Amino acid sequence: MGKLVALLLVLLAAGGLAQQTTLRSTVPGEFPSVVVIKTPRDRQFCLGTVLNANHVLTSAPCVLTDDSMRIFPPRLVHVSGGDLLILPIHYQRQTRTAEHIFVHENYRPHTRENNLAVIRLAEPFHLPSNAIEEVQIQMRILPDNHPCDVVRMLQPGDTEPTSARVQQAFNVNIRNRDVCIERRPWELTIREDLLCMELTTGTGFNTVEGDPMFCDGRQAAILSFRWNSNRGGGESTTHLAATQIRFHIHWIHQQLNRTHPMPPGWNPVNF
Repeated sequence: MGKLVALLLVLLAAGGLAQQTTLRSTVPGEFPSVVVIKTPRDRQFCLGTVLNANHVLTSAPCVLTDDSMRIFPPRLVHVSGGDLLILPIHYQRQTRTAEHIFVHENYRPHTRENNLAVIRLAEPFHLPSNAIEEVQIQMRILPDNHPCDVVRMLQPGDTEPTSARVQQAFNVNIRNRDVCIERRPWELTIREDLLCMELTTGTGFNTVEGDPMFCDGRQAAILSFRWNSNRGGGESTTHLAATQIRFHIHWIHQQLNRTHPMPPGWNPVNF
């Protein structure tokens, strides 16, 4: 019996046994820093996190047009926090319009490098609040198989009823980057600033770039891309890669005090 337990522990440590991925509804106060970002993109919402009363962190594609060639006009971007549902509107919801949008100057759409954007609000959130909280950033190195949660929201095409909570979360375990590189050999895009995750078979729900990932109650990363791979026997596995915030904390802090907007006509596709 002791040998069996030891073997199971070894397999878990090596990632040999995948933890079942479970999608669940969140509850008020569970992820109070998460906000909803609405852009002119049809029917799609993305998520961000509150850095402070005036700024929100999200992914670059969240605030870019579908062709990634221009940033949405700030007046057309709205940020809402304080509740979990799109409808009905809760009395604790606070909605703000963007004043400036800063996309990382070295963002590259084809590789998702530097996949970050900061939104400056035209009016600050009222803080402290019982429903909105500034995010805490995870600055520690996280080991393989460390448990975390990714927050998402109901998207067009999801099978959940419209009466379900919009904000949801699912559990993931961090995988060694070599595992993801092995599963994505045609493209060397699993860089050191990315975290790698693997979902169990049958988890076909959607995710959106910008979905935040929390580990030990602190935001560790922002979802950047996903892909499916086969293990040779026809079984398909979904993998996720997320940009670690700690690698870009200096750039984020620079945006909080930035006094000049993005260069006119800036287009990441040109680089």
